[in-house]
Amino acid sequence: MVSSNTIRTAIGVIGNGTALVLFLSPVPTFIGIWKKRSVEQYSPIPYVATLLNCMMWVLYGLPVVHPHSMLVITINGTGMAIQLTYVTLFLLYSAGAVRRKVVLLLAGEVAFVGAVAALVLTLAHTYERRSMVVGVLCVLFGTGMYAAPLAVMKMVIQTKSVEYMPLFLSLASLVNGICWTAYALIKFDLYITIPNGLGVLFALAQLVLYAIYYKSTQQIIEARKRKVDQVAMTEVVVDATTRARASNNNNGSGY
Repeated sequence: MVSSNTIRTAIGVIGNGTALVLFLSPVPTFIGIWKKRSVEQYSPIPYVATLLNCMMWVLYGLPVVHPHSMLVITINGTGMAIQLTYVTLFLLYSAGAVRRKVVLLLAGEVAFVGAVAALVLTLAHTYERRSMVVGVLCVLFGTGMYAAPLAVMKMVIQTKSVEYMPLFLSLASLVNGICWTAYALIKFDLYITIPNGLGVLFALAQLVLYAIYYKSTQQIIEARKRKVDQVAMTEVVVDATTRARASNNNNGSGY
């Protein structure tokens, strides 16, 4: 008979895979940003929030804090590297207030995690206390990571467009949340259960919005294309008219 620990480990491995998909899901978005050399209306908040979440979970999974958490360390360490890449691209292709905001958030996160690590390792002398302190913070920031798209969801409702809320990211969030919630429930870990359970709810809310506003998004995109085509046609007509007038003026002068 398969033990619960074996099942939990298997689900954890699957959770690592789904989390990796989640971390990589914005790649098409950032390829577009790289090609256009602009972040357009994309928000940096989900990526900055995810970076902080990964840093805190790496701290939680360290042997000196919460032993036997290698699966937590591996995926969140990978996530840190991926999110840093995204944030770097945001810094390169944003400007003004947006760039300053990202720099300040990034500096604040690094300072915060460093301070928490120093205080926990210095003042808490048992695994239980270290796990509790860091675990509570992980719940807060894990919830923040999943709730970060709420700002994008607000924009979706206001604009009636899901253009800047990638569907793949929402789907990956849902699958990842389900896997890690199951992982935490088999050998109950409150600190993993709460943020991932909430993550499932937030992801479902995003998918509902996508279903509601998908049709209006297509209409908005088509209207934008028609407007661009009309502007291009107007420019052609104006250019042709200008040339015709110039030609007539030259002929008149020659006569």
